[in-house]
Amino acid sequence: MAVSEKQLYYLTIHEAQKLIQTRALSPVELTRAVLDRIAAVDGKLHAYINLMSDAAMQEARDAEAEIARGNWRGPMHGIPVAVKDQLDVEGAPARVRQFTQGVGDATAVRKLREAGAVLLGKLHMSSMPGPELPLPRNPWNTEHITGGSSTGSGASVAAGLCLGSLGEDTAGSIRNPSAFCGLAGLKATYGRVSRYGLAPLSWSLDHCGPMARVVEDTAHMLNAIAGHDPKDPTSSTVPVADYTSALREDVKGLVIGVPRDYINECASRTESLVLKLVGTAIDEFKSLGARVEEVKIPTLNLATIANAVIYYNEFWAAHKSDAAGVLKTGAAQRRARIYLGLLTNSADYIQAQRVRSRVRAEFAEVFKKVDCLALPCQTGPAPLVKDVGPIDTLFKHVVPEYNGPFNLAGLPTLVIPCGFSENNLPIALQLVGKPFDEVTVLRAGYTYQQHMKWYERRPEIQ
Repeated sequence: MAVSEKQLYYLTIHEAQKLIQTRALSPVELTRAVLDRIAAVDGKLHAYINLMSDAAMQEARDAEAEIARGNWRGPMHGIPVAVKDQLDVEGAPARVRQFTQGVGDATAVRKLREAGAVLLGKLHMSSMPGPELPLPRNPWNTEHITGGSSTGSGASVAAGLCLGSLGEDTAGSIRNPSAFCGLAGLKATYGRVSRYGLAPLSWSLDHCGPMARVVEDTAHMLNAIAGHDPKDPTSSTVPVADYTSALREDVKGLVIGVPRDYINECASRTESLVLKLVGTAIDEFKSLGARVEEVKIPTLNLATIANAVIYYNEFWAAHKSDAAGVLKTGAAQRRARIYLGLLTNSADYIQAQRVRSRVRAEFAEVFKKVDCLALPCQTGPAPLVKDVGPIDTLFKHVVPEYNGPFNLAGLPTLVIPCGFSENNLPIALQLVGKPFDEVTVLRAGYTYQQHMKWYERRPEIQ
């Protein structure tokens, strides 16, 4: 579909920034269109918990005036975005901070503002305290979940309620909703994006990253938010690449590894359609000039449970001081994490860290032979809301699955749509790269995306 034929709220960041830079589109016009879209459909989706309409319109006017003076800051200037409630935003109290002190703007939020983005507000997350807020719904079919815990982030981008969002991923929470909502979602290498101002779930597993319509948009957002932050002791000093350099249709000579043994390990819990569509996507890479090789990562079958043990222990440690309040008024998922943290001990934690070290070493060996890995992201399309309880979403993290291992190893991971189910729900492919080699996974994802064009489909919610 040509840009001129699209509703403004369905423009990608990549499309909108070109129009804004040439003054064919006003940030005020774009922001107003997105706010009108929120008013029209968010009553069905429940993505926003704190909509900052007046502030957003003022930021859009400021951006428009600045661009008119010839001071265009870059691709994010004048682009309406929103962030998961887990991130601090000045002037927008976070529900997840019910028992903890916020810091103003989180570093990733501050960097988006400095890049000129227009901040629309805070988005729902499935583990927020209290049962009073309705669960966000999937815009492809509102009877289905969005995936969590970046629930509002997934729904909002897919439905045109913002052009991009920031999510957080501890065991798949950027990739789950991106997969279920038909988005491109990027969990960058651990330490690549500052977590200062991000309410902790798990100190050594949390990743902040972009969720958007297309791969180009995640590259633009990552360019804005990546880099060392002295306020975050886990922040890396590895030099930051220009991630838009990955946006070229070329995978010739790229070696893509397929962990076939691990996919087979998960196959009994994975719908056949997912395996078929992901297999077809991998074959497309062959047709585009990549070489595909099967690889073995022997300890990968222990990685999910190791990730879960570390996750729940560190969650308990992070929330020990406010645990009594969480257990009284917190959402069921938050309460369950506290209990699971209490059920595992220091010996379990140490054993999980030993598994982590071994898995990392095995990945390092594999990445001497291949450039990236390709595998499913989810075991099926988005489940029905009525079929999923809060404990179900936690249980998936204690059996071998496709997300947790890459938090455990801290590897950059991109998900992109690779097809749809018979009832029009998105299915996703997952690409995993070497530490700090986001460029390669973005390049592979972009090439596949441009060839298959699944991103051109939009949910029909009105």
